[in-house]
Amino acid sequence: MSVQSPFILPLSGLSQGIYQYDLTVDDEFFASFPDAPIQRGNVALHLRVDRQQRQLILDFEFSGTIRTECDRCLAGVDFPVEGQEQLIAKFSTEAEHLEEEGELVYLHPDTSLFNVAPYAYEIVILALPMIRTFDCRSDEPPYPCDEEMLDRIDDSVDESSDIDASRDDDDDEKPSPWDALKDLK
Repeated sequence: MSVQSPFILPLSGLSQGIYQYDLTVDDEFFASFPDAPIQRGNVALHLRVDRQQRQLILDFEFSGTIRTECDRCLAGVDFPVEGQEQLIAKFSTEAEHLEEEGELVYLHPDTSLFNVAPYAYEIVILALPMIRTFDCRSDEPPYPCDEEMLDRIDDSVDESSDIDASRDDDDDEKPSPWDALKDLK
């Protein structure tokens, strides 16, 4: 059985109505996608499917953690993710010629199976922020972050603020090229 099998909806067997699915996006799921930027995670995904005559409305609700590097200290941390997204799948006999448009996809009316795994993958991956900084010292020790790296960052911030302060003092002593214009009338 494939890792993505639970994400395949049997459309031919679904009559009109609402269906609920509880799925898991985990390490094996991420491994099923080649070149995935994420290798480890544990995300609970609740999928609500509203089957209508001419379309499917899929509501994805998820929460969990994804293993990634903290952009501040470069340590591997379990980054919390959660969110809600909606996908609409419309049935059209011209589905092969129509392109996906954001949250809208097209399916041929004769489609018997619909794999929602790529959409679940995309939704979970896009829930990660561009800058992944973890609040390193918010909980009780041991902290998940690299303490040595955080100490180095703190030291370099202190040094740079001292340098900036001395530059400001030096700027006050240097004459400005605009000082000559003050005497003109």
